[in-house]
Amino acid sequence: MLARNMRSPVILAAVAALLIGACAPSGTQSATTQPQPTATSTGPKVLKMARNAEPFSPFVPWQIDDNPALFISVNVYDTLLRTTKDGVGVEPGLASKWESSADGLTWTFTLRDGIKFSDGSALKASDVKGSLDMARGGEKSAWKDNYKAIKEITAVDDKTVKIVLSQPYAPLLSVLAMFSGGILPADMAKATDAKDYDNTMAWKTKGTGAYYSEGWKKGDPIILKRNTNYWKGTPAVDEVRIEYIPDDNTRVLKLQGGESDLVDFVPFSQIAALNGQSGVKAQTFTIQQSAFVILNTSKPPLDDAKVRQALNYATDKDAIIKTVYFGQAKFMNSPIPQGTYWDKSLPGYPYDIEKAKKLMSESSGKAGFKMDMQVRSGNTNFANTAVILKEAWAKLGVTVDIQTLDTAVVRTNYRAGNFMSTPSAWTNDMNDPTEIVNYAMRGGASPFSYWTRYNNPDLNDKITKADLEQDAKKREAQYSEIQKIYLDAAPLVFIAYLGATAGWRNNVDGFFIDGLSYYRFEDVKINK
Repeated sequence: MLARNMRSPVILAAVAALLIGACAPSGTQSATTQPQPTATSTGPKVLKMARNAEPFSPFVPWQIDDNPALFISVNVYDTLLRTTKDGVGVEPGLASKWESSADGLTWTFTLRDGIKFSDGSALKASDVKGSLDMARGGEKSAWKDNYKAIKEITAVDDKTVKIVLSQPYAPLLSVLAMFSGGILPADMAKATDAKDYDNTMAWKTKGTGAYYSEGWKKGDPIILKRNTNYWKGTPAVDEVRIEYIPDDNTRVLKLQGGESDLVDFVPFSQIAALNGQSGVKAQTFTIQQSAFVILNTSKPPLDDAKVRQALNYATDKDAIIKTVYFGQAKFMNSPIPQGTYWDKSLPGYPYDIEKAKKLMSESSGKAGFKMDMQVRSGNTNFANTAVILKEAWAKLGVTVDIQTLDTAVVRTNYRAGNFMSTPSAWTNDMNDPTEIVNYAMRGGASPFSYWTRYNNPDLNDKITKADLEQDAKKREAQYSEIQKIYLDAAPLVFIAYLGATAGWRNNVDGFFIDGLSYYRFEDVKINK
């Protein structure tokens, strides 16, 4: 970790009030309320979870473009391969074994015996083909780029899938372990792509995962029911009931009062306090995640790289890490998280206010300007970060207008380009950098370099070459160059590498967030 300047007392004072509010429970419910029983010894075991946001995307793996839907997907749909719990390797999933031809162009996968969908129908290789064909070529697929090297998929027989590549593709196994490659029955997979497809059907699942959904509508809890046909054995929990509570403090109160067995996105400020209370536990899990601010480079003067660099140098990461994340984060030196091919030698943007002022004086923003910062309501970390940045960037003549908006509104605005800045975060979904460089750095088309609208055709070409390079050392060098180019362009304000937080009642065992932030309820048990 690079050495950084101490945080500003003025900044700390500005954010103190928000932090006090975040740490202190509010409302009329008592934090010492006795927990209500989740299940009786003879009744079904129900896990009650409070999440921080509702899904935006349907429960169709390759159409998913938000974390709430992703977390549901990995519990209801399986993939050919799985990512290991540390987020680094791959292991067998629906496929029990696989092999490659000598030239690396043909891969053969053998499916496990006796796998069934949640309705009891048998999984066949044709279902794998049908689903992956939609992931790589469906009109509604959000993940086509990750499958671009696949030329053809064939169901050789009911248990054998053959994938032919147009050229050798190093990330293939990592891509096949992504949530976007979840397997549906072939006819259902095809139906999801129809323009007149009934969206209410998109919330009903028929997968081979540990659970299934009979449907959902916005505003209601999501109910996941145990798949009695699950190939790894029936899960210990009969039903998972997920309600969506956007306010961090309210989720924590529900955990303390026993209304929820499990909550996610526990504020960093409350981890230690929860672990000091009877009946609950809390933890920060190590994942490949980063926090930053998205800058809309199509909005002057943010179209000027010197302005963007100045904002980066004027951002006191040490103040944010210590004040917002309570020391449970690391300085973000590169555009990608600390995973495969992360370049630890890059300097990032250490706090240097004088350098920031010089860059701004040489830029198109030297006269000062006003900039909106759209913050998702209920997100304490984003709110506190915005307060710090407002104070810090004022020294450059930048007036930050903090706008607290519903998450859905923020999402709609950044997709449409109707914003100048917004705090955000990224978590790797695969153990290869091809995903993040294509999603967050490739310009020209949606998602427009993570909605920054930054577009560098030369960088786009370098990304394509790195994706297809087979030699590990050459790939590492290529991704190092890509990271440096994007870092210098500064379409983001790079802040910190984070972990994932959660809290649960003492009678909940087996909950774990893996290196890519996935959690699967199949591993969870509820004790008496």
